[in-house]
Amino acid sequence: MRVFLLWLLVAFSPMAAGKSQQFVSLKSSEINLRVGPGKEYPVICVFLKCDLPVLMIAEFGQWYKIKFIDDTEGWLHQSMISRKNTAIVSAQFALLYRYASKAHPIAKVEKNVVVRVLKKENEWVKIEVKRVKGWMLRQDLWGIADD
Repeated sequence: MRVFLLWLLVAFSPMAAGKSQQFVSLKSSEINLRVGPGKEYPVICVFLKCDLPVLMIAEFGQWYKIKFIDDTEGWLHQSMISRKNTAIVSAQFALLYRYASKAHPIAKVEKNVVVRVLKKENEWVKIEVKRVKGWMLRQDLWGIADD
C-alpha cells in the first residue's frame, strides 16, 4: 500500500521546480520501461533501439517518467538517458532539402526513421541521417522542442 501511494504521488507530479518538459534520447538498446520509478516495478515494454527520442515529463530521484511518440508512458533510470538531440520522422515520408527552403530536395525519408538534430531555424530543422545532412520541415518530425 505504501509503495502504491508513493507511486500515485510521483505519477501525477510535475517536473521538479524550474525544469520544463524536454526531449532527450535513449542511451542504449534494450532499455526497460517500468510502471513506476524503481527496479521493483514491472516492465511495461522494452526499447530495442538506441537514440530514440522521448519526452521527459516527470522525475523522481534518479528516475524519469517519459513519453514516447505513440503515447506510451513509463519510467526509466537516468543512466539510460542521453542528451543527444534526435527526432523521429512522423510524416508518412519527409523530403530532405539541401537548404532551408523547398528549392532543392535531395532525399525522401520514410516514417519512423530516427535522425540526428543539428540545428533549428523557425520551421526548418537541419538533420543528419545515414551521414547525409540536410534540412527538413519541423512539422514532419517528432522530438523537436518548441524553444
